[in-house]
Amino acid sequence: QIIDLIVMGTNSIPIHHKACSSFCHFIFKQCTKQIRLSSFRASSFEKCMTYLSDGLDSSQVMAEHRVDILRALSALLYENSTNTSKFYSRLTPLLLKYAERSVKPLEIRRMSINCVGNLCAGAGAKLQSYYKDIYQVLLSNLCVVSQTNKGTIMVASSTSLDFTDPAVRKVASSTLRALQLLLSQDRTLVTNPLCDIVDIIHTFVFMHVNVQSYQHLYAMASPSSSSKGKAEEKQLSWRSANSRYLSNGIISSDSEMSDSDGMTFNPRKFRDDAKIRINAVLCLLSIAKTQPKTLYPHWQKFIPDSFSVFLKNHLLASHLSTTPHIITPTTTATIYPLSPILRSDHQPYSLITLLIYDPMVTVRIAACQTLIAMLDGSKQYLSVASGR
Repeated sequence: QIIDLIVMGTNSIPIHHKACSSFCHFIFKQCTKQIRLSSFRASSFEKCMTYLSDGLDSSQVMAEHRVDILRALSALLYENSTNTSKFYSRLTPLLLKYAERSVKPLEIRRMSINCVGNLCAGAGAKLQSYYKDIYQVLLSNLCVVSQTNKGTIMVASSTSLDFTDPAVRKVASSTLRALQLLLSQDRTLVTNPLCDIVDIIHTFVFMHVNVQSYQHLYAMASPSSSSKGKAEEKQLSWRSANSRYLSNGIISSDSEMSDSDGMTFNPRKFRDDAKIRINAVLCLLSIAKTQPKTLYPHWQKFIPDSFSVFLKNHLLASHLSTTPHIITPTTTATIYPLSPILRSDHQPYSLITLLIYDPMVTVRIAACQTLIAMLDGSKQYLSVASGR
C-alpha cells in the first residue's frame, strides 16, 4: 500500500509543486525505515526513479528542493544496482555535475556525493565505464586537482578545506564514505601512478587526533571520601573515565586547544571529526582488502616502526582500558603513564594510536579491522621478510 501511495504521488504531484519537498521526505523515510526496495515492482521503481531524475534535470527546481530530491534518490540507489543499472547513463553525469567542488550550497554537493557512493555500492562491472570520472570528482572534494599535459595529478592538501565550517566537514565525511564504496568496486584505481591515494587517505585517518588531550581523562579522577558509594565511583576504567572526560569538555583537536586552561568542547565538531576518521580508516580497509601489494610499501605510515618501544610506552594506557583501578594520591603517579610529550619514542600517529586512544569505539573497531586486513593480505610479504 505504501508503494502504491508513492507511485500515486509521482503521478499526481508535479516536480515543481511546493508539496514535492514533503513528498520526497516521505519517500526517503519510507525507503529507509519502513519498506524494502525489493518490494518495488520494476514498473513502480522506474516511475520513482524517472520522477526524481526529472527533478534533478530541471533548472527550475530551487536549491532546497533539490536537496530533498537527492536525499530521496539516495535511499532508492543504495545497494540496488539490479534495478538502477538502466539509469546509469542518465543519472551518473547528473550526480557528478552536482558533486563538483565548485557546487554550492554545500548540502546539494553532499547529497550528490551520498548518491554517488550509493550508486557505486554493489555496482561491480556495471558502472565500470564511469569509475574513473567518479574517482576524479570525489578526490577533487578532498584535495587539490592540477591539470597538466601529462594527465590529472592529485595533490593531497587537506589545508585547502575550511574544517571550521560544519558543512565542509560533512562533505569531507560523505566523500570519504563514497570513496570507500568506490575503491571496493574498482581495485585498479588504487594503482593510478598520477595519484597517491594512500597518502591522501593518511591525511584524514588522523584528522584532529590529539593524544595529549585524551590523556586529560586520567587527571580528572580525584580521591574522595572513603564511603562505600564513593569508593565504587573511584574504580574507574578508561571507558568510564572517557565518558566523564567528554562531558567535562576535553577535546580532541589541536585547533580547539588554547594556551589557557579554559578549553571548550564542541560536540558537533567532535562527531564530525570522528566520522571523517572512521570513513578514512574504512577507505584504508578497502585498499588493504583489494590491493594489499600496493599498500604494503606504505605500512610505516600506519604501523609504528619500533613497535616494542611503542608498546612499552603505551602498555599501561592500554591496560587501563580494561582494568579498573582505585585512585589514591600515592598511586596516581605510578598508575598513569607519562604524557606522550614526555615519552621517548616520538613516533608519528599510527593505527595503534587510534586503537588505544580514540574516544569513538567505531573508530577503534575500524582500526582493528584494518590492521587485521593488512596482516591477512600481506602474509606472503611477511613470510619473505621473515625468511630473510
